[in-house]
Amino acid sequence: MKNILIIIKKELRAYFNNPTAYIVIVAFLLLWEFLFFRNVFLVGQASLRVLFDFLPWIFLIVIPALTMGSIAQEKSEGTLEFVLTRPINEIELLIGKFLGSLVFIAITLIFMVPIVWSLHFFGNFDTGIIVSQYIAGVFLGAVFVSLGIFISSLFSSQISAMLTAAVASFFLIISGFEIFTSHLPLSLIPFFEQLSVLTHFNSMARGVIDIRDVWYFASISTAFLSLAYLMLLRNKFGNRHKNYRNYQLGITLFVCIMVVTNVIGSRIPGRIDLTEEKAFTLSHSTKKIVSQLDDIVDITFFTSEKLPAQLQPTLREVNDILRDYQTLGKGNIVVTRKNPSTDENAAQEAASLGVQEIRFNVVSQEEFQVKTGYLGLAVSYGGEYESIPFIENTSDLEYQLTSFIKKLITDDKKTLVFISGHGEKSLSADAQFLKKELEKQFNLDEISPIGETSNDKLSPVDTEEEVEKETTLTIPGNTDVIVVAGQKKELGQQATGEIKKFISEGGNALFLVDGVDVMVQLMSAAPAQSDINSFLEQEYGVKVNSDLIYDLQSNETVSFGGGSVQYLLPYPFWIRSVRSSEISPVTSNVKSITFPWASSITVNEKADAVTELLSTTEAGGIQAGQINISPEQQFMKEDLKQQLLAVAVTIDGEKAKSRIVVVGDSDFITDQCTRNNMENLAFTTDALSWLAQEESLAEIQLKNKTERKLVFEEKNQPSRIKYGNMAFALAVPLLFGGCRLM
Repeated sequence: MKNILIIIKKELRAYFNNPTAYIVIVAFLLLWEFLFFRNVFLVGQASLRVLFDFLPWIFLIVIPALTMGSIAQEKSEGTLEFVLTRPINEIELLIGKFLGSLVFIAITLIFMVPIVWSLHFFGNFDTGIIVSQYIAGVFLGAVFVSLGIFISSLFSSQISAMLTAAVASFFLIISGFEIFTSHLPLSLIPFFEQLSVLTHFNSMARGVIDIRDVWYFASISTAFLSLAYLMLLRNKFGNRHKNYRNYQLGITLFVCIMVVTNVIGSRIPGRIDLTEEKAFTLSHSTKKIVSQLDDIVDITFFTSEKLPAQLQPTLREVNDILRDYQTLGKGNIVVTRKNPSTDENAAQEAASLGVQEIRFNVVSQEEFQVKTGYLGLAVSYGGEYESIPFIENTSDLEYQLTSFIKKLITDDKKTLVFISGHGEKSLSADAQFLKKELEKQFNLDEISPIGETSNDKLSPVDTEEEVEKETTLTIPGNTDVIVVAGQKKELGQQATGEIKKFISEGGNALFLVDGVDVMVQLMSAAPAQSDINSFLEQEYGVKVNSDLIYDLQSNETVSFGGGSVQYLLPYPFWIRSVRSSEISPVTSNVKSITFPWASSITVNEKADAVTELLSTTEAGGIQAGQINISPEQQFMKEDLKQQLLAVAVTIDGEKAKSRIVVVGDSDFITDQCTRNNMENLAFTTDALSWLAQEESLAEIQLKNKTERKLVFEEKNQPSRIKYGNMAFALAVPLLFGGCRLM
């Protein structure tokens, strides 16, 4: 160990006392950060994913330049023999050089910390993912450094060593790409896919430390260092020496074992999930549902042997998730794997369960080709089934599996009733995404004032007496929660009385109330004319005001214009709300929700047990009366403060306690908003689950889909961050290097 430490210090001194090393560091950091800052503010996410996407390709140039002289320079200057005549052996020399270079790379990667520090004021970063990305970067550097040392041991010319190492590193990156594997026999494709360093780097950079990835990096680095050791022995003994031949055979077998264990070991699970949301660990809701199973649920996984390279990580993740379910089920989850591509019976079974053969576009022989295969599954219980025809990615696989299991095993579902007939939002017409998710947990119904489905309409020949009779609203007796979403017309005394009676008897309700009517074509808004506001204020002390909220700090960028002329602008009337500091199960799984054209809420002394759920930031303002909703207006910056957007109220009813949730907007549940904002969907699901006193699945739904946005208060802040970080990356190495050299 003492000799290794001496070599490490020698290598680090060689780097830090050499002006070339500082030039390499500065060039590496400036290029790396330039590529990152070119797109990060357009994407607008608090993540370093883009930064680390470029890292393998930059290492492709930088690390060969750093390692080209590790052995080659010693050879060309004749110092290798001098070093090895000292009380130090070849293994100590290689380990010392390897660790010295790796420490230098690890120090260089620390320059990502100022980037995270400067951006964390404007977005909530996942610390676990950042730590995992740094570890992945160090491991990636270890592979390239060991490869560079091996290549350097083959040459006396540093330039030849650098070019050869760059080409070998490039091969190590692309070996799993479709453009490369399409030319190989089927039996060799898994080998080269496991050989690709990019496969394991991307897996680890997600935020999970997998034992298979760690073993890959450790074994491949050890294999390259072993080959470098063999080259040093050849210089020492010669090709024909008995000792060299013995070492040659042993090291060759050792390298083969390392490579084979990576292919075989790809089936061995074991990982540490570092993400804050535990995105790669089964959630509490899943564990509760699966562990309480009292009967067998069958999961049949249909997959072909030969799938495109881009689907191999998905296949690996699916197998891991199914293995976790099987373990958690303790015998009540039975997973069966079948290959319909080679088994006709399996193909017929897959078709009967809704899993179809999928066509893939692949690159083969310098052209696009179409191939077919299976990657789907079906969940079966009690003669019924639910299926996923094609698993494109695993971001929502746990949510789908758990919701399928819950849907199949649950007989007594709670009933949600959506009131319609007054211009409310319709599940079928306006919120199909929400309807699809709610059907997995609840029985859904929709009633109109005539007491039938909302599709029923009055006949032109109906008499006045019949019309008066049909306007009676009746809430079914099995209803657990009612939803009033965006009512435009008067409910009337009979309807509000029915709702009041339902709540007083222990029923629960979700009120999505629009305080203004928005006319997009006219770019204006006016106070809404409805009686729901006065009803909520008089009965429960909650009022949705006839105003429009804007937020100058946290808002969405919206597309305006039409046809071929479209442009993106920050739109303060489309608010990204913030979660209240009060603890509530309704908002425990969400951080921010997009509200288009929302109104503020005020609570008076009549309201009991009120919990504030969502609000604007401190940069929230209000417009009232006839409102101009154009994005190019000058928004008032005076009297800005937090504006309340959603509240939950617990009410002591005649028979039992009731719950209501009031939100100052109804548009946030529409397909336009939920399609790209999963937190909107999760908030609605959580609110309805809390009202129905059911276990919510939103925790699972959001694990991989929560967006961490960057929110800037001033326009010039992104530029200051960009150029400040690049200036830091330029100044610190040069100042340190200048002082060191002086």
